[in-house]
Amino acid sequence: MLGVLPGVIGLVQASEVIKLILGVGKPLIGRLLLYDALDMKFRELRQRKDPECSLCGERPRIRSLAEAETPAVCGAHE
Repeated sequence: MLGVLPGVIGLVQASEVIKLILGVGKPLIGRLLLYDALDMKFRELRQRKDPECSLCGERPRIRSLAEAETPAVCGAHE
């Protein structure tokens, strides 16, 4: 069973890349997809933006990688 798990996740990731490149469908931006291989279920959780995020918040303080002391990603807080 664990042998097919990377294939299922890889297929989902490849599908997301194709949707983003072609600009079609509804990508998983702002959503988290959970996969339960034992029960063969997919669940989806919505993620909200943090308004205080220094990168993507309402008042971003980091506008380029050069301005960051260390490379920052959304969700990483000072």
